[in-house]
Amino acid sequence: MTTAANAIEYKVSRAQVPEEVRARNWDVAQTVFANAAMMGFTAVGGVLAARLLGPSGRGQLAAAVAWAALAVALGDLGLSQACAYYGAREHARPGAVAGTSLALGVGIAVLLTLCILPHRSRLFGGAFAGPAALYLATVPLSVISTYLGAILQGMNRLAAFNAIRILQGSSYAVALTLASLRGWNHIGAVVRAMVVCQAAALVVSLLIASRSLPLGQWRVRKTTARNLLSYGSRSYIGNLCWLTNGRLDQALLSLFAPMRELGLYAVAVSYSSILFGLSGALASVVFPRVALASSAEHGRRELRRILPVFCAMVLPLAVVMARAAPWAMTAVFGTAYRTGALPARILLLGGAVLGLNYVISNALRASGRPGAPAFGEGAGVAVTVSLLPFALMHWGITGAAVVSVLSYSVTSTVLGFIWKRDKSMATVGEAT
Repeated sequence: MTTAANAIEYKVSRAQVPEEVRARNWDVAQTVFANAAMMGFTAVGGVLAARLLGPSGRGQLAAAVAWAALAVALGDLGLSQACAYYGAREHARPGAVAGTSLALGVGIAVLLTLCILPHRSRLFGGAFAGPAALYLATVPLSVISTYLGAILQGMNRLAAFNAIRILQGSSYAVALTLASLRGWNHIGAVVRAMVVCQAAALVVSLLIASRSLPLGQWRVRKTTARNLLSYGSRSYIGNLCWLTNGRLDQALLSLFAPMRELGLYAVAVSYSSILFGLSGALASVVFPRVALASSAEHGRRELRRILPVFCAMVLPLAVVMARAAPWAMTAVFGTAYRTGALPARILLLGGAVLGLNYVISNALRASGRPGAPAFGEGAGVAVTVSLLPFALMHWGITGAAVVSVLSYSVTSTVLGFIWKRDKSMATVGEAT
């Protein structure tokens, strides 16, 4: 009897495998499409910004975006990843996760923005202080969109999750397209257009999210707040290190290098970020699949299945883009940006490693270990902090790109060691 039952169970299990593969492939395909659309919007926006504003104006815009992103990350407290995790766990009360996380996140974002505003002249310079201060208004808008998308990701509602992400990404390109059509070649006018477009995108995002998260069910609950903050606090240090590894180069360039150099570096980052869009899609897919896994081994298997896909998609594209960088950047961005080709090639190597780090980190967070990636990110940030100032002084933006690759590689080594040692990843049902 037992043998017969096992045989039947085995056949059923094998019959379910193709469906699991199809579902995973569809999740990957739609998320890759969303990331491709976002990369397209980013590329269009980057080209328009470069041609409309020139290297100096592009550097000012990069500084505003970098500091706004820094504010979002500092005020996040790990809540965005907590939203995804509890979006998977709290099937019966997603409204409580939405209402509580937004109350916490928006409140923190507004407070942090108010703390930054008095120092805007020192951070951005007198002439640029006004537009930069206006762009900080996008910080709470970004928080709302990000948290709603994260909850939908955890619920495995990837179509809605990707739609919100596309809306966020498209607002940048739409604003710069509008500015180009109207001939607004001043940084102030461009920033105003970006704020308006991002607010409009948020309104549509709320309508999309309300189909899975009805507004009438949104509640603020103390228990949910404690859960979110507990998970988020364990993830927060790793997030800050991730931000430092990914953003400190541009932040320091905005303080110590000419805006022209920052503009060149920002274009190199934009070019290489196409690669990260693919790995980001895989990381987005692996999170809900690991979080909703029925067992620890099932969760580990989901990651093992994603890694070969990562290699097949990311590495060939990195080689092609590296070879094409000199003429592609000149053709797309203009001859003024040709000297950014070498940093772009270096950052492509770093982008491949960074993407691998993202996939592994998301699997660890989804398994109920939000603090584990902090060890790898912390090792990477030690490299960044110790080497980046020296590299900037001696080799400029090329040195900054090399330090980024070294930092990502150290992080990858540590994360791989953690993954190899961790034989008991917890799943949603086990990580309580």
